[in-house]
Amino acid sequence: MTEERYYCFPDIHGEYDLMKKALDFVYDKNPEGCKIIFIGDYIDRGPENLKVLQTLMNPPENYEFICLKGNHEEMFVGSYFHGTQFYHVPTAMDIAGLRDKNVPYYGQDLRHDIPKEIIQWMDNLKLCHIEGNNVFAHAFYDDSVPLEEQHPGTVLWQRMDDWQAFFSKDNRLYLTHGHTPRKNGPVKSPNRVNLDCGAVFYGRYVIGEYRKDINGPVDFHEFAKQ
Repeated sequence: MTEERYYCFPDIHGEYDLMKKALDFVYDKNPEGCKIIFIGDYIDRGPENLKVLQTLMNPPENYEFICLKGNHEEMFVGSYFHGTQFYHVPTAMDIAGLRDKNVPYYGQDLRHDIPKEIIQWMDNLKLCHIEGNNVFAHAFYDDSVPLEEQHPGTVLWQRMDDWQAFFSKDNRLYLTHGHTPRKNGPVKSPNRVNLDCGAVFYGRYVIGEYRKDINGPVDFHEFAKQ
């Protein structure tokens, strides 16, 4: 596995085909293996949520997947444990293995059919990851708080205007996040980049390529629906 080059994959939202194109590109470019950081929102809205999750939960040999939590994973787990309606019921049906079955979308408790290992995996996803001076999170990172004390309400939900800079002590850290879809993305601002190009809305999926000891992405790679 190469230690010099790694990648960041933003919001997937059930767009398995786009994710697979991006993964195939990375696998082809790095046959010896590499690290990929996924920054959350793997599910909801798109068509192939279960296939996305199964892929992320089973990385190929020599490839390290670091999967962070997004607000949609938090909502899904919350609905599961509290018995409330899922944010996107077709997604819950898909994950439960009932998408192609002749059963109604609404009015039933899907929790019995959702694999517990998927819930456990989602529930245990970490909020942030740091590589050198690069910090990765779904939406934001609060540098005034230690890594282990980051708050989900901030990390998973906070939105930044496109022009806003990311501030850290001595401007040391560079933030890579998603969460806010931008048709014209990726959007770069001082000390940060928003990689979310709205794959599920606009059919564009863009990943970042990183190098050890360099702040921010050194390249972007774009994939589109046919």
